[in-house]
Amino acid sequence: MGAISWPLGRFVTELLTLYVTSIRKPVPADYLRLFIVSALWGASFICIDIALADFSPLAITCWRVVLAAIVILIICRQLKLRIPTDRRSLQLFAVIGTLNSIVPFTLIGWGQQTVNSAVTALLIATTPFVTLLLSHLMTRDDRFSVNRLIGLLVGFAGVVLLFAHGIVIAGNNLVGMLVIVLAAACYASSSLLIRKLAHLRSLVIVAGSLLISGALLLPVLLWQFPPWDQQSSLSSVAALLFLAIFPTAIAYVLRARIVQLNGAVFMSNAGYLIPLFATLWAWLFLAELPTTVMWISMLLIFAGIFLGQRPARDKPAGGDGK
Repeated sequence: MGAISWPLGRFVTELLTLYVTSIRKPVPADYLRLFIVSALWGASFICIDIALADFSPLAITCWRVVLAAIVILIICRQLKLRIPTDRRSLQLFAVIGTLNSIVPFTLIGWGQQTVNSAVTALLIATTPFVTLLLSHLMTRDDRFSVNRLIGLLVGFAGVVLLFAHGIVIAGNNLVGMLVIVLAAACYASSSLLIRKLAHLRSLVIVAGSLLISGALLLPVLLWQFPPWDQQSSLSSVAALLFLAIFPTAIAYVLRARIVQLNGAVFMSNAGYLIPLFATLWAWLFLAELPTTVMWISMLLIFAGIFLGQRPARDKPAGGDGK
C-alpha cells in the first residue's frame, strides 16, 4: 500500500509546487491569440446546442476529443514532433486532459440540456475568479494585485450587463448552472498545470493530453455510442466536426501557447470575451442586431482587460531615502 501511495503523494505535491518558469508582458500577438481563442469558444456553445439534438453530452465529449486528437496527431506527425512518454509527462498529460477536456466538456454538455447557451457563456466568465486565486497560490510570477482585482471586477460587470438585458436566468436549471461553473473551475486548474510543461511546444502539450483523453474515451464511444448505430442530421455532424477541429484542436494549441508566454491569469480574460463573441455570432448568423447595452458591455470588458494588465506601481524606497 505504501509503495502505491508514496508515488501518488509525491505527484500530487509536485502539482501544487510553485512554478519557476517566467512569463512576459502581453504584446499585440498575444492579444490576437486571446481574441481568436475567445472567438472560437464563443461559437462552441451554439454548436453544442445544435449537436445535442442528436448526441448525448457524453457522446459529444467522446467524439469531440477523439476527433481532435486525430487532427493534432496528424499535424505532429507531419511536423515530426515527438510526444514525451516519461512517467511525469504522461501523468501531467492525463491530469490536464481530464480537467481540460473530459470533465468540462461533459459537464457543459449536460448543463446545456437545461441552461441556454447565452447563460452558459456568462457562467464560463467565472473562470478568471478561480484562476486568480489558484495562480496566486501556485505561482511566483502570476500573482494577485490590486490592478488585477479592479480589472476583473470591471470586466465581469461588462459580462453581467451584457446578459442581464433580455435574459431571464430564473428560467434555467440551478443544478445545470452550478455544473457549468464547476466546468469553468476545471478550465482554470488545467491552465495552471500547463505551465508545468513549459519546456514543451504547445502543440506537443495538446497532443499528449488529447491522446490520453482520446484513448480513455474511445472504448466508451465504441461501446455506448457506436458510429454504425448513430442516427444524426447533417447539421449535428457539422457542429460536432466544428467543435473538434476549431474550439478544441486549434484553440487548445493557441491557449497552451498563451499560458506558457503570458500566464494563466491573462488567459482567463477569455472568460470575459467569450460571452461577447457569443453575442457577436448571434448578430452575424442569427440577425440579432447589437444594442447600446452590448456596446457598453464591450467597453467595460476591454477596460477590464486593460486595467488588469497594467503593472503595479513600484513601492517607494525606505525611509532612508535610498
